[in-house]
Amino acid sequence: MLKKRSFTITELLIVAVVFLAMIAVLMPFVRMAKARSRRMYCANNLRQIRLGLRKYAMEHKNNFPATLGELYPNYVIGQDVFDCPASKTIGTKDSPDYSYAPGLTEVSSGDKVIAQDKDGNHKEAGKHILRVNGSVEWVK
Repeated sequence: MLKKRSFTITELLIVAVVFLAMIAVLMPFVRMAKARSRRMYCANNLRQIRLGLRKYAMEHKNNFPATLGELYPNYVIGQDVFDCPASKTIGTKDSPDYSYAPGLTEVSSGDKVIAQDKDGNHKEAGKHILRVNGSVEWVK
């Protein structure tokens, strides 16, 4: 006679508890990876904006536009560069997720901040800043 082998309810509960404990331990790492990914995407958006500003300035006697929205569609590929993935809103050319300092030019001091994350884009963790010289920095 063959004896049937099966799991008991107790064994199934133990496996479920271990599985849930592993998920609970790993969740902070998943959140941290997502936040880092959003920061990298946001920094890349600012680099794309910088390229658009440079192209604009080449065609307008070293002057930058009055608003970031003027970069679209001729100087940046899509409106998604105005959207910070960490913000609660969807940025567009008319309402970007980045604040902009109009009045600067290509020959302005390189350390001047021309664009940056709006407050709250990355909660309280910090924000990106874009300088006239093209550098993008993360500051807390």
